[in-house]
Amino acid sequence: MAALLIACSLADIALARQSRDLSSEARSAKGETATAAQRAVRKSASIAGRVIHSDGTTAEGARIAVYAVREGAPAAVVGTATSTYDGRYEVTGLPAGLFVVGATPQRIRSFGGDSRRLAAPAMETLYPGTTDRMKAQPIVVFDGTPTEGIDIFLEPAAQRYSISGRVSWPDGASFERFVIEYGGPGNVHHGVWYVTDPGGLFTVEGASRGTYVLLARAETPSGPLIGIASTDVFNDSVQDVRISLRQPGIIEGRLVIEGASGPDPATLRLTPMQALLTLSPLYPVADAIPDSSGRFTMPQLLGEFTIAVQGLPPGWRVRRVTRAGVPLADNHVTVTSGERVTGIEVMISSSATP
Repeated sequence: MAALLIACSLADIALARQSRDLSSEARSAKGETATAAQRAVRKSASIAGRVIHSDGTTAEGARIAVYAVREGAPAAVVGTATSTYDGRYEVTGLPAGLFVVGATPQRIRSFGGDSRRLAAPAMETLYPGTTDRMKAQPIVVFDGTPTEGIDIFLEPAAQRYSISGRVSWPDGASFERFVIEYGGPGNVHHGVWYVTDPGGLFTVEGASRGTYVLLARAETPSGPLIGIASTDVFNDSVQDVRISLRQPGIIEGRLVIEGASGPDPATLRLTPMQALLTLSPLYPVADAIPDSSGRFTMPQLLGEFTIAVQGLPPGWRVRRVTRAGVPLADNHVTVTSGERVTGIEVMISSSATP
């Protein structure tokens, strides 16, 4: 009887061990299957798009880096790729999560039709188009879902827009065409646009983001007509900008020499410098020649100007510009259409003058 009980007990122990082993193997197999499935899900997403140069052309050979986002900023690189001839890239094998994409274009030098890559890469631009890592736009990637259309516009200001509108002029004015000079602060696109439409319609192409100043000028038998307007380009083209051509204004003033002795005013030249945009050499700015008392006149002006003094002796400079005795901010003089700005005084002195 005792032998029978011992035999049963041993059989129960063996059966329990076998059951435990089978259960352990099942759990292991189940865990491996779950891990494999988890890996398949977490590594099956992708990010794709194009890399575009500032002039609108596609960027071939750009290095693409996908960064995981940690505490709101790009962190470790989790995937890379290289853009193809049409600027397209695709980074595969990504898990779900939040990512930032950067593109570093190849610097290419051209030698008589032969393009060769330079060893040093250019600056990295982060989606959608910034070199500031804190301004990069994070991208949400879902499990097993391709993320498309992540186009990176390379700095500076890769997007290109247009500025369109109409120029108007006084009745009876006669001229064949007029010119719009445009530009502004920062790195906005600048240039000259010839308007030939009889109704004064114009469209300036190739504008980038930023604030623009448009200065229109037309030559008439009685002298130039000038108009000015500003606009802001952000995420779309700008329409219906209106520029009215009018008689330009005049600055009248006096050059004041501070100190016991100084240069002869007749040896100096005063130049009005447009402060709102950089003008082309198309219409050279005329210098003003002061008389023996320092008085000068600057005609045909419209906009905001600084006044430079040419021919100053070494150590001499413009100290301040005033109107009716009141200092002007940044030494800027503003002239509106048909305005005669009087009472301007340009003070020059030696650096040794207190």
